[in-house]
Amino acid sequence: MAETFRSPILITGGARRLGLYNARTLKRGGHPVIITYRTENDELEALQQEGIHTIKADFSSNENILAFIGRIQQETDSLRAIIHNASDFTPDVDSPLDTDTLASLFQVHMMAPWLINRGLRPLLENCDSGTADIIHMTDHNTRHGSATHAAYSATKAGLENMTASMARLFAPTIKVNAIAPYLIIMNEQDREAEKAGRLQTPPMGLAPGEQVIYQTVRFLLDNPYITGATIPVDGGMNLTHLPLPTTYNLMDSE
Repeated sequence: MAETFRSPILITGGARRLGLYNARTLKRGGHPVIITYRTENDELEALQQEGIHTIKADFSSNENILAFIGRIQQETDSLRAIIHNASDFTPDVDSPLDTDTLASLFQVHMMAPWLINRGLRPLLENCDSGTADIIHMTDHNTRHGSATHAAYSATKAGLENMTASMARLFAPTIKVNAIAPYLIIMNEQDREAEKAGRLQTPPMGLAPGEQVIYQTVRFLLDNPYITGATIPVDGGMNLTHLPLPTTYNLMDSE
């Protein structure tokens, strides 16, 4: 039988893919769950029937973010955790003077977490478990960059750096960590790239499924002594970027 908790977990971007899986799994584990969504989809009615509270939110402006913070403050007096899953995977525009892409991604990946974490800090400090959590979903590419999604990679890297700063600021009552995934769920474009040999495969293989992210979320929620960390959930992709030493001998590789 699932344990019952009082303080809800807030998941931004919780109506699709990884956010959706985490919302449902946490709810089944006894946690009250609040999710945000930007666009309507077929899952919302089912989520509401499962007892998950859904809030439509657009983080494209500071005014919208502040209004969202105010609504959360009205609806609950505490939070067990905030999981920042909302994201835009927008490619760069082929224009040297484009400013819109970076500005919009900065708003979602950095400004929204910045304001939400600070604005809802009192609710986290009032949680029923004693220690609360903030979890930022970043990306494998924050450490390696991207030729086609530089603005995306840069703003996710900023969020990863914010993780360390807020961990220092909010300790010891709130732990702040990040999860940096590689390819967790394949879509049709990924499958086509794999067939064409354009998709880099980590040592542990491709597309393990959403459960590996939930397992990492659960680990962070349950461990009282980890903060300021970024946990790579990438199948060992970091190893594929390391050049072989010049003295490396394949015959001695056991």
